[in-house]
Amino acid sequence: MPDIPTQKTGAVSPASALLVGFFFLNTFLLPGGLLYTTLLSPLFLFLILRRGQWKPLAWYLALSVPLAFYHLSRGAVLESFAKSYLLFSSVFLFVSWAFFFLQEHREALRWGFRQVAIYNTLFVGVALLALAIPGFGKLFWYYEPIHPAIPAFPRLKLLVYESSFYALQLAPVFLFYFLSFLFARGNRYLRETALLGGALLLSLSFGVLGGLALAILLVFFLHAFRLLRYKKVFFAAAYLCLAGGVGTFFLFQVFPFNPVAERVEFILAGHDSSANGRTWEAFLLAWGILGKTSYLLGAGLGQIKEVGHSLIVEYYNYEGEWAELARIPNAMAETLATFGIAGAAGRILVQAMLFVYTRVYVNYYRLALFFFVFLYQFTGSYLTNIYEYLIWVIVFLPVFPEFGRE
Repeated sequence: MPDIPTQKTGAVSPASALLVGFFFLNTFLLPGGLLYTTLLSPLFLFLILRRGQWKPLAWYLALSVPLAFYHLSRGAVLESFAKSYLLFSSVFLFVSWAFFFLQEHREALRWGFRQVAIYNTLFVGVALLALAIPGFGKLFWYYEPIHPAIPAFPRLKLLVYESSFYALQLAPVFLFYFLSFLFARGNRYLRETALLGGALLLSLSFGVLGGLALAILLVFFLHAFRLLRYKKVFFAAAYLCLAGGVGTFFLFQVFPFNPVAERVEFILAGHDSSANGRTWEAFLLAWGILGKTSYLLGAGLGQIKEVGHSLIVEYYNYEGEWAELARIPNAMAETLATFGIAGAAGRILVQAMLFVYTRVYVNYYRLALFFFVFLYQFTGSYLTNIYEYLIWVIVFLPVFPEFGRE
């Protein structure tokens, strides 16, 4: 396998500032659900049209407009539908622009990951210091309890909405440096891998951490004979297994009364409300919404809170402020509720077709990232999450050829 190329880091530039803004500040000081990239949608539309790339827009309109008329004709609330359609369209515009940009500037991704690794370390350092300053901790840390029976404790989120959102952003960067460390000579990239891995652990996002672990294991087992020829990969796998075993022993035997062990026990017992709400309960509620609208084509954009509000409130016995919540915290389940069986099946079919067409399976990084995001869409995220779609863009582009399968 060829050496992993090195990357020199220059001074802070406008490009670095834009990247920091996109990665760390895209939700800062904005109301929930709104991003600065959403507000910049007209700019992305202009950049796409200036390139002459109008065909994706034509296809988008050809598919979305008839579907919009269908949902509106069946009683979809116009105001909610219009807001969600504009938001969904803004996601399409950004993802389209990102695809065209990365298609032409693939090496920009390597540079971007390097910048994220550097600035993430700086921000995490500031976040750790903020814990000692009264009133500043909540700016960088998420204090919502992970379970009603477990006392709240800080989980790293930096300047975004919540810990799982931050962890999802960081996942492709960590995976890049983890594989770079495995295949590079010596201890190159060990520092970046350790720092990014530590940040992920501080987020304590079980969905992201579990998805990454499963993705890495799947790639390893599928290519075990080929990968074990490399001594570093063999010893790294052995050390990780040993560390995992020791860590598990300490968490569950030596110090059993800790939030992590208690959360895992709740999940395994099926009593974790957060895990249930992001997995099977999300599909149960989505199916209930289809029963009120259309099993084939769903309720339409923005209609979950209209059609499913009473269903969700009654199911969870929400009261007070909680009764205002009406969402399905699962990208695939939300797709099912919004676009029906046809939409959910189409989503999986497109992913499978692009997996084969773009030959994802010949690149260890892209394959691991595919497994991660494919699994994650069944355990979290949401329909208009631009960072999830950006991960899909990376998966289906021929990036990082150094991870190509021999």
